[in-house]
Amino acid sequence: MATIPEATIEEVKARTDLGDLVASYGVQVRHAGSRLVACCPFHNEKTPSFSIDVARGFYHCFGCGESGDAIKFVMKQEGLPFIDAVKKLASRCGVEIKEDAPDPGAGRRKRLYAVMADAAQFYHRCLRKMREAQIARDYLAKRELDEKTQDDFLIGYAPPGAANMLKWAEKNGYTAAELVAAGILKDPGRPGGDYFHRFSRRLMFTVRDRMGRVVAFSGRQLVEDKHSGKYVNSPETDIFKKSNVLFGLDRAAGSIAKSAHREAIICEGQIDCIRLHVCGFPVAVAGQGTAFTEEHVKMLSRVADAALLVYDDDAAGHKAAIRSAALLLAAGMAVRVVRLPDGDDPDSFLRTKGAEAFRRMCDDAESIVRFQVGVERAKERNPDSVDAVSRIARAVLTTIAQCPNAVLKAGMAGEAAKELGLPTVAVNEELGKIRLSSALSRASAGEPTDAAETQDAAEPQGDGPLQPQSVPGDDAKSAMPPPKCESAFMAFLMANEGDGGLCGMLGEFVPDEVLSHPFTKKFVAQWRDCAAKGEEMPADFAESLDANGRRWFEEAMLLAPASMSSGMDGRAIMRDFACELWLRHVERLRGALNAVPADREELEWSCRLTCCIPPLRTKNWAAAAKMISELKEKGTSKWT
Repeated sequence: MATIPEATIEEVKARTDLGDLVASYGVQVRHAGSRLVACCPFHNEKTPSFSIDVARGFYHCFGCGESGDAIKFVMKQEGLPFIDAVKKLASRCGVEIKEDAPDPGAGRRKRLYAVMADAAQFYHRCLRKMREAQIARDYLAKRELDEKTQDDFLIGYAPPGAANMLKWAEKNGYTAAELVAAGILKDPGRPGGDYFHRFSRRLMFTVRDRMGRVVAFSGRQLVEDKHSGKYVNSPETDIFKKSNVLFGLDRAAGSIAKSAHREAIICEGQIDCIRLHVCGFPVAVAGQGTAFTEEHVKMLSRVADAALLVYDDDAAGHKAAIRSAALLLAAGMAVRVVRLPDGDDPDSFLRTKGAEAFRRMCDDAESIVRFQVGVERAKERNPDSVDAVSRIARAVLTTIAQCPNAVLKAGMAGEAAKELGLPTVAVNEELGKIRLSSALSRASAGEPTDAAETQDAAEPQGDGPLQPQSVPGDDAKSAMPPPKCESAFMAFLMANEGDGGLCGMLGEFVPDEVLSHPFTKKFVAQWRDCAAKGEEMPADFAESLDANGRRWFEEAMLLAPASMSSGMDGRAIMRDFACELWLRHVERLRGALNAVPADREELEWSCRLTCCIPPLRTKNWAAAAKMISELKEKGTSKWT
């Protein structure tokens, strides 16, 4: 029977936001604490009893009893078999299904999960009962980690030598090869050689994945050995990738999603993370002996909107905090930094000063802007000199530029201006240059980029003149620049001159009525005529424009390189633009309606428009394309 690899299925579920998925089928959802609620799509009801746990990716109806995950939801909604539902979701969230055949690795991975789960219990029993483990018990007592905490986090002790592990494996039906595959033993590398126990005589911390399965270990040295590291972590295996695992996330995710500001605490070590949980901070997670990665951020951003960094207050910790902050900001998450005094880490601070003192430190945490300004100033011999301020500003603005959230970005830019004693308009102008330079650099390197990003960067922000003031007379609308989305769309078309395939999509999905600016309509009409003939835009087109038109045309030419990315499919970009343009058009149509519908026809039209928004906003192309066709057929000119 054909199957999809288990790892692919897990990735599809991890990348699917269940709330957005349910909304894309026209279900009206609303927040209720950490969950979403709605009227059940599987039975008729007037009072919402359909509960969506976005953090866990699970839904349940308290009325009819239906429950499941994203895959089951699609199966029920569309009557699809399991594999087809997975494929549909994979297409929606951008996961490539590389094979549609029996997965030979599924059984192997299942076996490794069993090995790791049993090994974790064995190490924990060793900590409790082995005479040699007294050094580990003494260490834990010194660190004030009691037996309940040891049980909760499955802390253990690795017995000396490989013989003990081989004996345990034989007793439990596992082979030496399976212990090697799990990363517990090292292969001797030659026939007749001795296996090596990777974690021998170490204090063992159990590492779980997002689903709570044991996937790795981190072993701490108990007796100093200069020939070995303080910590030894599991190597990457079929079930463990460092960049995909955050220590503590399996138990912290629910608490983060339910917290007032959905703010996670990110620390550096396992003991720090455990201490935070024990002391009443169940939103803590830690990295896995590696730098914070984009994958870590993707996992965290499913349940968190903000992050509180608690790293070592030294040069290495500062560098790691700024780097992590940039990744978190890129996901639209607000970032603050706690600077613990006197060389403390969370564990030592909580043990000596208590949870309330730490809570106050969190309440008084610095914004990432103030933190980085302080760090950069400390590097300068004369931080108030003109050249030093310029260097500091550029470093801080480079971090801010990662953030796609316009409101958050504007707030950080204003704070940077205040911290540096610079005019806000100057800071915003420099921020725009940095973002535009970054976008064009990525485009020239063949990396995906968003044309709208370069458009935003090219336009003044903050206190500067955003756009011309309203002009009296009938030509006022024509004197205003096109909306940013339409400018980005023109840049994309400019980068794909003469593309007949895109021309067909343009005619089918982007009619003139969805374009709000006269110049955009004129530009698109010219581009369509040329593309239909396989030709580029004529040189005399620009000459036929007035001053404003020439300026907007030149901006499209300038921004066009940012739309040229070998890693992005032009048809996919066109679909995204179609969704965005229609979304804006639908929102304009809704805004033009009366607050109270004048008649049944207007009420039905308002409901139809409302149902269009979720698939357009989530860029669910299958549903969006159908709705676009229906709107075109019905016509929208009557309501404009």
